[in-house]
Amino acid sequence: MEDLTGRQIGPYQVVAPLGEGGMAAVYKAYQPAMDRYVALKVLPRHYANDPQFINRFRQEAKVLARLQHPHILPVFDFGDVDGYTFIVMPYVEGGTLVGIMKGEPLPLAQIRRVISQVGDALDYAHVRGLIHRDVKPSNILIDERGNCLLMDFGLAKIVEDSIHITTSGVVMGTPAYMSPEQGLGEKLDARTDIYSLGVILYEMSVGRVPYKAETPMAVIIKHIHDPLPMPHNLNQHIPEVVERVILKSMAKNPDDRFATAGDFVKSLQAAIPEGAASASLAANVIGAGEPPVTLLPSSAVSFSLRKPAFQIGMGIVIATILGGILGATLHPFPGLILGGALGGLSIGWAWHQIDPFISRKQIATLVGIWSFSCALAWVLQGFFFAAVGLAGWLTALILKKKAPALTRRQIAGIAFGWMFSLIFGLGLAAFITSVIKELPAAILASLAIFAGGSMGGWIMFAQYRRAL
Repeated sequence: MEDLTGRQIGPYQVVAPLGEGGMAAVYKAYQPAMDRYVALKVLPRHYANDPQFINRFRQEAKVLARLQHPHILPVFDFGDVDGYTFIVMPYVEGGTLVGIMKGEPLPLAQIRRVISQVGDALDYAHVRGLIHRDVKPSNILIDERGNCLLMDFGLAKIVEDSIHITTSGVVMGTPAYMSPEQGLGEKLDARTDIYSLGVILYEMSVGRVPYKAETPMAVIIKHIHDPLPMPHNLNQHIPEVVERVILKSMAKNPDDRFATAGDFVKSLQAAIPEGAASASLAANVIGAGEPPVTLLPSSAVSFSLRKPAFQIGMGIVIATILGGILGATLHPFPGLILGGALGGLSIGWAWHQIDPFISRKQIATLVGIWSFSCALAWVLQGFFFAAVGLAGWLTALILKKKAPALTRRQIAGIAFGWMFSLIFGLGLAAFITSVIKELPAAILASLAIFAGGSMGGWIMFAQYRRAL
């Protein structure tokens, strides 16, 4: 594009160029009416000759101007004057994320801050139906206080729509950070931004982007087809929990990624707790010449057992009540299956609070396990304890997929723990009956079920925590 330094574009006096990308050139400009400097983003002149583009540009710019978020660079003004289409944004002293990344991993605290702020900005926009389409380090400004400002929201869509009118097979975006579906030219949703943010997390964690090639198209093809180079192969001591966030955010299939940018942020914050965020990954890069430093092993990730145990106890109480109602109105067998399903769901929900990385499929598997076990209990009649033990054993096998260090002894402990918890609950009910004879049977049963369920959950997740 031509150098517009010294030109007057509408009410803005162009002072100096700041940079130029594939879609626009950015200038530092002065706005006399407000006595301030602004960033003036000017699109190529040929767009101004397209009336349809101008109409779309105005519509999209109005939507973008309504975005009000502390980590989204706001739009001050927009327009088209003398053949120039432009967007006006605040002029921010500082640089972009590109200037911070020097080919080596960033400190965990900085990684946590960038992903949290940018992810929250994306989540805010996604809820309002807006997709960025070009999330990359050069579109993330870092102000003087170290805060992130995501810019160029919607610009890729404005330009892409114009190109699609006259040209087929053209894909807008940046190949190094482009999702597989974007590379294929498919219809996009918010999950394409999640993938791009995952690439940024990968780069901040290991010091380089996952895919490199001689041509942009070759990079796009790698995103579509090539397996992801494992982060720990480039950075031996990257925390396993951080790697798991990367893997989920960069899944080839959008359905396998985080459902929302908010879930992405929560998962990373759980993977990098505040107390561990002061560690650095820089000394762990393969070939860095420095001895590796042990950072945050997965075993250091702890959690309280009280909340999941309480959730499981209450969940099983509710499951029993609803199952009992269904059993009383129809037949005990479907009531048992419903109770088992809800009990398994409560276990899955409690697990999700501990580990946000578990999938819906794993929760559904737990629902199936406990439904099957309750159905088996109906068939076995007198062997109800054995059915509960079987459910505990199968549940432990599902937990082992996330905690491979879980031993056979611990798995057996979980199975017998559920059986013991049921016996304990019934024993507690009998004891209370002997002391308070007038206590209603419904309350007594609820206390017994809650005690058994919460104790079973406590034992199970205590073994799971030890294996992490």
